[in-house]
Amino acid sequence: EGFKNVVVLANNSHLSDAQLSLLNKGLTFIPTLNLFTDQKRQLQHDLQNYHRQIKLAIYFEEEQDSSPLPFLPKSDWTPDENKLPNIVRELVQKDLTHLHRIPKFQKEKCNLPRNEALALKQLMQNPNIIIKPADKGSSVVIMDREQYIWEAHRQLKDTVYYKKLSKPTYLDTVPMIRKILDTLKEKRFINHKQHTYLQGPPIIRPRRFYLLPKIHKDPLKWSIPHKIPPGRPIVSDCGSESYKTAEFIDHYLNPISNKHNSYIKDTYDFVSKIKQLAIPSTAYLFTMDIDSLYTNIDTQAGKKAIISYFQKYRDKKRPDKELLQLLDINLTRNDFEFNSEYFLQVKGTAMGKKFAPAYANIFMAVWEEKALASCPKRPLHYFRYLDDIWGIWTHSKHDFLEFAEILNQHHESIKLKYELDEQKIDFLDTTLYKGPAFNQTGKLDIKVFFKETDTHALLYKSSFHPKHTYRGLVKSQLLRFHRICTQHSDFLQATKTLFTALKSRGYSRPFLRRCYKTFLDIKPASVETTIPLVTTFSSMSIKIHRGVKNNFNSLLQNNGWLQHHQVISAQRRNKNLGNYLVRAQMRITQKAKPRGNWEFFKQTKW
Repeated sequence: EGFKNVVVLANNSHLSDAQLSLLNKGLTFIPTLNLFTDQKRQLQHDLQNYHRQIKLAIYFEEEQDSSPLPFLPKSDWTPDENKLPNIVRELVQKDLTHLHRIPKFQKEKCNLPRNEALALKQLMQNPNIIIKPADKGSSVVIMDREQYIWEAHRQLKDTVYYKKLSKPTYLDTVPMIRKILDTLKEKRFINHKQHTYLQGPPIIRPRRFYLLPKIHKDPLKWSIPHKIPPGRPIVSDCGSESYKTAEFIDHYLNPISNKHNSYIKDTYDFVSKIKQLAIPSTAYLFTMDIDSLYTNIDTQAGKKAIISYFQKYRDKKRPDKELLQLLDINLTRNDFEFNSEYFLQVKGTAMGKKFAPAYANIFMAVWEEKALASCPKRPLHYFRYLDDIWGIWTHSKHDFLEFAEILNQHHESIKLKYELDEQKIDFLDTTLYKGPAFNQTGKLDIKVFFKETDTHALLYKSSFHPKHTYRGLVKSQLLRFHRICTQHSDFLQATKTLFTALKSRGYSRPFLRRCYKTFLDIKPASVETTIPLVTTFSSMSIKIHRGVKNNFNSLLQNNGWLQHHQVISAQRRNKNLGNYLVRAQMRITQKAKPRGNWEFFKQTKW
């Protein structure tokens, strides 16, 4: 009962209180255990990168900034020190002297009790359970390995979407991609360096299939009611043979994917649009949700939608023919591995593809244009964020049901669930309702919507993060509430809900009170060019940052160099619980083969 952020569905594995207490901290929690001991070598490498940026800034100080070309590998070119002022060499030496004066290794104070540190090792070594973040909310879900595999196979056995393979096909895809890239290079759409970048890594890894448990769904409607929830299928594309070409496709699809009238960029964009609307007093509010949009987009229909948008928004600098060829490869040759077996996705697109949101957005834009045109009665207002639709209905309830039925019949793969209400409706992370002044103004009020499964499991206060992280986290939530809520009472209620959850995660009342008083004190954005000093967070790195910044000011800026530049601290995080415990690839479990003593003395036949 005390571990509200943990949902245990495993039946065959008993988790101790220490294990549950550890997981209750959330997958973003960073333990101080096993932090790298050779901090000085890493810091030396980070300083080298920082000094390279200093050298580049001085070398190119007189030149105007130009936008770099996309699809290029990260450059490691550094100006020759002989072409730079002597003060740069002096700065480098002073920074390195400062680094070497700091003790070699500083042990961090342990932020886990001994029993939870042991629990982490036990969980890492337990092959019989699967730990995943919930699909929505911030809960940690623990399933038996058998439960997780059962749900994965339930989905993978659906031959409408997946096909079992005897062997992977991704290696055969490599020459197909290379041929298209060669054509792009010949037509001068890309140069030699871009050609090399888009080929992807020299060592290709297979895509991996994994699930995020949808515990927010009604337990009665789970795959096995109250026992195994449905999972959101995701195929990890990182490091695959087509990963870079997916980035190439997204570069061209993204700018045209937001040109339809119903487009919503994010919650704030939606809120600003709603605040401008005057709503008739008798109007209904409605939402619609498309069931499993990504996997239900018919490949041929999806490509036709892209072609129609290419024709609608012509661009001579866009290689339409080659983009469609690469898109076809990304959609039809999306093989992946799960539990040492290989499958091919035969319908839809995987959520792991970089272009998937833009691709789905364009498909839906074409779908809704034709679908709405076929409806005799239409909404007064209609907005869409990917697969979530919001609108105002000014006709009867019966007319709305006919409208929904027409939309559901328009394309066999696209099915919508809907809600209609006269007073209020939930959409994205907001609730829209007819408030006390609605009859006079015709304006809807808006407040923050918290899902029932939202445990508000924000970063635990003892996690190994820089101090400003906690302050920024709380203030960003308050700022979000302030931008969404139109009534101050709703803002206060959302704040109360947040603070109640944060107190149980180690945040003190005085700390939260200070955040509340200052969250609107936003510093104006700096017009100076920033030079980031990026290091992995530790006590030693904090000392390095102070000294390096002082050296930059005293040696460079006080002598007239880089006057319009500013060094900013950026802390790379250490491994969190998610990095330790969550894996896209299934762990192979093999029982040790029993061996008799005779095996140790087996003689070689001559």
